[in-house]
Amino acid sequence: MLCDAQIVNDRRRIVLSSIVRVFNNTTLPLVILNIDSVDKTKHIKTATIDINKDYYVPIDLLYASSSSPIFIAIDQ
Repeated sequence: MLCDAQIVNDRRRIVLSSIVRVFNNTTLPLVILNIDSVDKTKHIKTATIDINKDYYVPIDLLYASSSSPIFIAIDQ
């Protein structure tokens, strides 16, 4: 569970979010790419996951927009 405390309009707000663990047990590094919903040729590298390492992704990043897909690819 991911917890983010914020102050909005002089009031404290706590946002709880689930996280997803991505574990790389392949022989090559992996990258998580966020594809632009307008221009499909543009992408943002969210994270690189080295061999036998893990990365915790906030679930709101994965489901922020149904038109903005997340891809997991091999990093060469």
